[in-house]
Amino acid sequence: MRSHQNNLLLIEMVIVLLFFALSQAVVLQVFTKAQQINRNAEIADHALMRAEDTAETRAAQADAETALLSLGFVAQENQYVLTDADGYRLEAGVHRLTQPAGTLTTVEINAYQNDHLLFTLPAVQYREATTP
Repeated sequence: MRSHQNNLLLIEMVIVLLFFALSQAVVLQVFTKAQQINRNAEIADHALMRAEDTAETRAAQADAETALLSLGFVAQENQYVLTDADGYRLEAGVHRLTQPAGTLTTVEINAYQNDHLLFTLPAVQYREATTP
């Protein structure tokens, strides 16, 4: 009878140890996922701050292309690209609509992380035409 109780106690201890090992594995996975979510949020936050800075700098300067180049963007085909070491890429496209009354310039800034679009930020500026 005594060895039967010892065997039950041993089995109960093994079950308790397995339960805690399983709990530890689940908690570790949850913390790892939370850390990855936090890192992605940091990257998106840095990209948004950089895009806002680009839009504000663009608003302060008359020429969109010069503003983008001064911020470190590189001209590629029909757009300007800025790749950051934090893991995101900003792409800016410049579009102009010229009318007799003035020019509407739109700079659309797209932020990507691993080719996944994070957000789009349009920066629009209107300049009236000067009369002679």
